[in-house]
Amino acid sequence: MMKFKKILIANRGEIAVRIIRAAQKNGICTVAVYATDDAESLHVSLADEAVFLDGKTLNETYLHQQKIIQIAKKSGVEAIHPGYGFLSENAGFAKKVADAGLVFIGPSPENIRLMGEKNQAFKYVESLGIPILPSFRGTVAELVRHSSEMEFPVMVKASAGGGGKGMVICNSGEELLPALDKAERQAISYFGNGELFVEKYLPKARHLEVQLLADHHGNVLHFFERECSVQRRFQKIIEEAPSPSINEELRNQLTSAAVKIAQSMNYRNAGTIEFLLDENGHFYFLEMNTRIQVEHPVTEMITNTDLVSLQLQVAGGNELSLKQKDIRISGHAIEVRLCAEDAENNFKPSAGKLAHWQFPKKENLRIETFVKEGMTVSPNYDSLIAKIIVWGENRTDAIDQMQQVLSETCISGVHTNLPFLSGLIESEQISGNNMYTRFVDENLELLNNQIQEKKNRLDKNRLVIAYFVFHFYQQKNSGNSVWDQIGFWRINSSFEVTVDGSKFDGSFVPNTQGQFFRINEKTYPVSAIQRNGNLLELEIDGQTGIFFCVENKHDTLILHNGFLFSLRSNLLINQALVLNKNVALTNNFQNLICADLFGRVLKINVCDGDVVTSGQTLLTLESMKTEIHVLCPVNARVKMVHVKTGETVAEKQLLIELET
Repeated sequence: MMKFKKILIANRGEIAVRIIRAAQKNGICTVAVYATDDAESLHVSLADEAVFLDGKTLNETYLHQQKIIQIAKKSGVEAIHPGYGFLSENAGFAKKVADAGLVFIGPSPENIRLMGEKNQAFKYVESLGIPILPSFRGTVAELVRHSSEMEFPVMVKASAGGGGKGMVICNSGEELLPALDKAERQAISYFGNGELFVEKYLPKARHLEVQLLADHHGNVLHFFERECSVQRRFQKIIEEAPSPSINEELRNQLTSAAVKIAQSMNYRNAGTIEFLLDENGHFYFLEMNTRIQVEHPVTEMITNTDLVSLQLQVAGGNELSLKQKDIRISGHAIEVRLCAEDAENNFKPSAGKLAHWQFPKKENLRIETFVKEGMTVSPNYDSLIAKIIVWGENRTDAIDQMQQVLSETCISGVHTNLPFLSGLIESEQISGNNMYTRFVDENLELLNNQIQEKKNRLDKNRLVIAYFVFHFYQQKNSGNSVWDQIGFWRINSSFEVTVDGSKFDGSFVPNTQGQFFRINEKTYPVSAIQRNGNLLELEIDGQTGIFFCVENKHDTLILHNGFLFSLRSNLLINQALVLNKNVALTNNFQNLICADLFGRVLKINVCDGDVVTSGQTLLTLESMKTEIHVLCPVNARVKMVHVKTGETVAEKQLLIELET
């Protein structure tokens, strides 16, 4: 038994920051590793030491096992924490760490290997009497031969998979072979293992998971369950604890099954047993994640525990200081995943410099992130840039708090899914707990319409007022006399503003009763102005609102209640000059197929000289673990393909040249 003095974190992003915080809390020094793209990351600056990983690819950096172990030994650490993803569920790496005389802060290689191969895991769990879904296993050819025995719809999965990758829904026998080919390609790309299996698909399933922690002394504790049913393309978006979908009897069944699995295999350290719950209340084992989960904070919030600190404790061979009776549910916690993606443009990944990055300061709010204002978000990793977690007395309270936090969060420079999250958390489907794993995918148009309706309901007149306050009110202190000091209004009392292209006429009306804006024939008293840089807090007509304003060349962007608006005015000379510029565009742009984001060429479907048709997939790009199919805009002939498979491309880089 020991207490570590120094550990290395073999990961990046928010989980690396989370582990550093836990280590510091326990008086443990930390060593971070980082690739070129992560030089500005918070985990590099927060760690006691940071070592550069020379290399251009993941295999040369975060996945280079020997390099990481050599750094660990040279740095004098006693243990390595793998975080989640990357090498966290690699049994070979866990063994190499142990063989090097270091402690792997996680389960044993045998634990990882047993649960990492899905076919083997299913057989093992089924032998314990825990229900699993009907499934078929084998090569692609063997699975196709079994298609007549399958009850469709089915789910094709990568046997070595996880994180929503290598998963394809198949509705008929005719769709099976294409689904197998796609899943196999993803499985090889993401996991280096093309083995697949096919299982019964539950269209209305809920995703529940039980958090476990075990020590070397035979103690296995559960920390109750989480619900992660709100997903898009099998990637979790919103997680909460406890689940609002089960009663105490089912909770006991789930936690007992999870503990039984862990105890039977002499499991140690943190792990999560995932289940699917059908519409009739029957649950089925899905998989075991032999690591800390992305969504672990919601469990920590409702149980008042620090799971990462407990990981460090048991990895040193120490007995768990907690007993099962000490772990109780208190309140409700919700987490949303803030991602660098453009939800209004089919969730296209977004990369670039974070111009502004600001969250409200509130009790019971927790932000897990690795980025900071001014930092560049790389296209080479997962799109997750922050987790926002709130705790409430109950689920309704937690939802209300999350709505408020999202409405006051201010981010610019890269696109994020903030507006989508804001609209989603306020939807009737969430508040009414009408969720299942495919509900977002199947209702995306409806959800987007609801979100757009929410944006449309916002009073645009208030945006116009914020726009002029931002440009002409320069003092930080509030008070009525400030308006008298702005000679601008005595000369220009009337103005015209466009908000997302819609025109608003207004005027400024100071009188003995105060200061008023009159916008489109409606009068608004304005008071209690607080300004802090780009952030405005205004009391307009008795209601307080927060407006985050960013001045661009062409317009001013205002973020309000989670939504971004573009405003322009005939009174701002610098903008008028920009608007009057003539921009020349060539008329043959459709013949030049360019990348509209940073990424890597995954597959090229055409060659020089090929005849192509409108809508045909020319090539496939990958950015932030998302595949983007580049379609042909017209009927044409391929003049030249300018890129190669595997090549990294920049935004606006020429990919293919056509001739019509």
